[in-house]
Amino acid sequence: MYGDDRVQQLFRNPRVVLISGYARLPDSVASHSQYQRLGVVLAVDSADGRIVAADTTLLTDLAKDFFRALVEGASVTEDIAEIVHRVQTRYAGQSGAALTTALRRCLETYYQLRDGDQLPDGSANPDGKE
Repeated sequence: MYGDDRVQQLFRNPRVVLISGYARLPDSVASHSQYQRLGVVLAVDSADGRIVAADTTLLTDLAKDFFRALVEGASVTEDIAEIVHRVQTRYAGQSGAALTTALRRCLETYYQLRDGDQLPDGSANPDGKE
């Protein structure tokens, strides 16, 4: 799902920013001994705030794919409460609280970048051609 072609396509769009957030995993989850922290990474198009790709350090592919389905396509500027609500109500795994915290930290990072005028302005051509 996340092959080299998709990554290159995201990289070529100068408006796409990669943001991440982390949270401590509960001791009771299987991946705690391996990771201790859960990570969420979002690729966001700064032109409209849309999440164009998402990933997480959840242990199973199904959990990762389910998380992607919950957040990809949503807007971090218009759908922020809905994104958090989806994850809180639809992901009932033991890592749910950590997943929600890591997601919120991603969203906070995006807003800090936006409020500090540190996001790409979108004036460059997204396909990289002049």
